[in-house]
Amino acid sequence: MPPPLDALAALTRLDEDAFVVDTRTSPRNALYGLLRREQAIFAAGPWSPRSEVLRILDLAQASYGEVVGVLVGRPDSLLDTSRDGEWSLRDVLRHAMAVELRYAAQVDYSATRSDNDPVQIPPDLLPCDRLSPPEPEFAASRSCGVRELLQLLEKARAGSDTRLAKLPDSALTRPSMWGTQHLDVRLRLHQIAVHLTETTIQIEKIIGTGGELRSIFRRCCITRGLHERWSPAGERQILDESYRSLPA
Repeated sequence: MPPPLDALAALTRLDEDAFVVDTRTSPRNALYGLLRREQAIFAAGPWSPRSEVLRILDLAQASYGEVVGVLVGRPDSLLDTSRDGEWSLRDVLRHAMAVELRYAAQVDYSATRSDNDPVQIPPDLLPCDRLSPPEPEFAASRSCGVRELLQLLEKARAGSDTRLAKLPDSALTRPSMWGTQHLDVRLRLHQIAVHLTETTIQIEKIIGTGGELRSIFRRCCITRGLHERWSPAGERQILDESYRSLPA
């Protein structure tokens, strides 16, 4: 999981003008300290035993963290009133869930199909269309708030990692398809993170980037995503308590 959503949301309600003068105890400096600690956990991690597949999935989780960083704490009222053309903010997030699940199915199929099977995944093996995640599992995404939507997107992400984590690196060179474009499984797997980055950019077009504190904890969320699938749970729990203490 990313840093605690309730603590991040509370940070967005602080008056940033009160922290123009940097002090050691300001939320700004405390967040930079937490970012250093997130990076330290990542840098000290077990690189060599981790497969390329797992490292690519870490990039996807980091991209999910960026979605959290740009969106957490925003008013629920924005979900259905703020738009990018025909896309409401809720539409963007529901699409992100659906695509996450579809990409996992497509990568898994490409990596494990027999040589006699078609390169293009049969439509009946896809879990949903590209706009709406499957129901009833994701039905709440039609009406829930920002925090719940982020949790549902995390649920979709976790499902992808569970499904794909055991793929061997030898499968990365197998042929795959993205729409009508031919590419290998490696680049198809990287598209999971890229689409989440695209989601973040579309969210920013709709609601903007936010203030300075958000910019810092956004980097914290990205860095957490790089290590949260393998770092010691106890170390993450200690960091989470530090996040929770910030708005107090």
